[in-house]
Amino acid sequence: MAHTTEQVRNVAMVGHSGSGKTSLAEAILFASAKLNRIGRVQEGSTVCDHDPEEIERQISLRTSMITTGWNDAHLNILDTPGYADFASEVKSALNVVDGCITVVESVSGVDVGTERCWRYAEEYGLPRLIFVNKVDRPDVELDELMAQIQDRFGRRAVPLQYVVDNGEGFSQLVDVARTKLSIYKDGKSEEAVLPDEYKAIAQTLHEQLVEAVAETDEELMEKYFAEGELSAEELKDGLRKAVLQGELYPILFGDAYNVVGVDALLDAIAGYFPS
Repeated sequence: MAHTTEQVRNVAMVGHSGSGKTSLAEAILFASAKLNRIGRVQEGSTVCDHDPEEIERQISLRTSMITTGWNDAHLNILDTPGYADFASEVKSALNVVDGCITVVESVSGVDVGTERCWRYAEEYGLPRLIFVNKVDRPDVELDELMAQIQDRFGRRAVPLQYVVDNGEGFSQLVDVARTKLSIYKDGKSEEAVLPDEYKAIAQTLHEQLVEAVAETDEELMEKYFAEGELSAEELKDGLRKAVLQGELYPILFGDAYNVVGVDALLDAIAGYFPS
């Protein structure tokens, strides 16, 4: 299908080895209906790790590219290796893309490889977002992880979601911008009524997000002070502008293995990254 330049998003996925980038690439293809069966690194059946040596070692040795569509956007996504030995592959990928997804493993957190890739993306002046993967792990401590992310990358790293049920069986995410609950099953999401017990934290995070976006734009700040809120369209446009200028780094959560949160990541790539 033909697409315009404005519809194209060229993006790299980077991060420490083992953070799940290749599984995330597979989940993206599945979520966007490019695959009807998701491949597994352990089985040697993923699209990106197709080299016999990669299949044997169960690690990426070189950068691979997947292409797919989401809404009206055409996505070219580079899956880069995580081992330091292949840093040149990461740099080459970042040199040709317009946005960067930093994949963080939920338990190991911000590893040395994560910080190294972040520095590379900074050197190239790329807009960035953070995807916290493997939120289904039973030993995950998200409050500690959030504190670590903001300690390493600054307060400009802002969550766009609230995780309701991290750990085994993880399947529920609250969209902070819209204060809506999404429940996932078999890689698909459905909106549901947000339970009363989560309304207060969702509203608090929403207000923090609105304030963070307003602080990046004088006009939005004046409106926020005057009215105490921004419209959904103003929030979305303001967030995109802040991401493009490197003033905010959205944080999203998910589980690539079970395709949880991947649709929200695709929305963010299409909505906030440059053409």
